[in-house]
Formats: sequence, structure tokens, C-alpha cells
Amino acid sequence: MAVAVPAVRCRRIAAELRRLRELKNLSAEEVASKVDGVNLVKLSRYENARVQLKPDVVRALLDFYECDPELKEVLVEILRDKRRPGWMAGYEQLNPLYTDLIRLEETAVGNKSYESAYIPGLLQTRQYAHAIIASGVINKPSVEERVEVRINRQSVLTRSENPLKLWAVIHESALTMSAAPGVMADQLDKLLQFSQLPNVKVQIMPAMAPPHPGMTGPFALLEFRQRDLDLVLLSGMLSSDWVEDPGQVDIYRAAFDEIMATALSLDESRNLITQKRETLK
Repeated sequence: MAVAVPAVRCRRIAAELRRLRELKNLSAEEVASKVDGVNLVKLSRYENARVQLKPDVVRALLDFYECDPELKEVLVEILRDKRRPGWMAGYEQLNPLYTDLIRLEETAVGNKSYESAYIPGLLQTRQYAHAIIASGVINKPSVEERVEVRINRQSVLTRSENPLKLWAVIHESALTMSAAPGVMADQLDKLLQFSQLPNVKVQIMPAMAPPHPGMTGPFALLEFRQRDLDLVLLSGMLSSDWVEDPGQVDIYRAAFDEIMATALSLDESRNLITQKRETLK
């Protein structure tokens, strides 16, 4: 059975199939003649992500290429979409890129994000999320369902099996948003609570920090068990996009390391958040 794998991941799996074939110095004709259920047309469509991928066909190709067992397990798990959150039913009308992000977080092991203006969505309270979403959504009736999705998305941080490891660097300005009474105070309390989780690290980029790569804009680096499958999401007001090329992903990986080194330490960050919270009493 074909499954609706997130488009960005489908392209990466397709690229991986082509890479493995070329690594074995096999022509498309050779593969098509030796793998059951595969012909030249189908192989071309699979390697170019022009058709929904069937797990049994992908598994047959991976077996034929003698793929590394761990990589094979990761790819097949993604295709079977085993960990797609059930609560997403009914929300498929949302931005496809956003639903892709949610589903990819279910199979990711880590998320390293830099946010320049807001508290990251994975760490927001319901009231804060409502204020942020309502300020930018033209179709106001959709605000509540978007808030619900954002809050449900946070379950990846507290799931019992392999919770997502989040390392968030947040600019200091995000700690001082003007909102309804109590909203920001509750948000800072929640941020401090999240930072106590063993799988969540929060650093603050001070307002007086020297120039750093995060000044070009917010981004999130999703990490998977296989480094070659890592992705970067670039976020903008009108559009967002995925960075899929491994070389470019590594540039963002290095950029995040520099951002971490420039930001306050974990303890210093908690102290600053606490200080900001105390001013809201």
C-alpha cells in the first residue's frame, strides 16, 4: 500500500535510492531486470519522487543494494508512517509544509532551533500561542484549531519512548512581548518548566550579543538517526522552505554550533528568564 509520506522526506528517500544504486555501480536496466516488481519506468519514478512510494518495493530495492541495516530501518519506518500522530486527523487542511514538520518530528531524534522573535512553538503556552497566531492569521475562525495543533505537537517532548531532544536558542527580545496581563508571565514560567526536562535545553541570545549566524533569520534543524537524512526548515512571514542538500544542512549545523557558543550558558539563560519573570509580578 502506498502512503502519503511528507513530500520533503519522499524526495530524500528517492535521492537515497539513487545514491545507493550508483554506489553499487548498477545501471537502471540492471536493477529493473533483477528486482521483482520493478521496471525502468517505475524505478525512474521512484528515484525522482514522482509517485507515492510503496514500502515493499523500497524494501526490495534496499535489500538488493545491501543497504546498511540501520538506514534501511529508518527509511522503512518513515514510509510506513507508523508514528503519525492520531490527533492530526481533521487537520490535514493546514499548510502542507507545517503538517510535514509535525509528522517529521515524530520520527526525528532531535530539533535544534534558533528563534529571533518568538518563543518556539514546541515551548509555547496555549494563551501565548493564541496571541501569536491571532496576530498573523487572516481567517480568524481558524485560530483555535491552529492553537490546538500547536499544543498537541508538544507531545513529542514528553512521549514515553525516545522523546524528541530539543535545543532551542531564543533571542532575548522574545522574552518581553507585550501581551494580555499574565500571558507573558505564564509563558516564562512554562519556559522554565520545559527547561528542566532532561531532553530540553534552552539558551538565550542576549540583546547585546556580537554578530552571529542567527541574525539572518530563524531556522530549525531536524536530526534523525541517519545524519544524511537531516533537514533544515527556514521560516518566514509569507513562506517557509526546506533545505535538503546534505552539504547545505551541514552549513546550518555549523551555524547553530556558533549560535550556541555565542548565547548565554544554560544556567545564565535560566537566570535571565527568571529575572524577566520577576519583573512581571
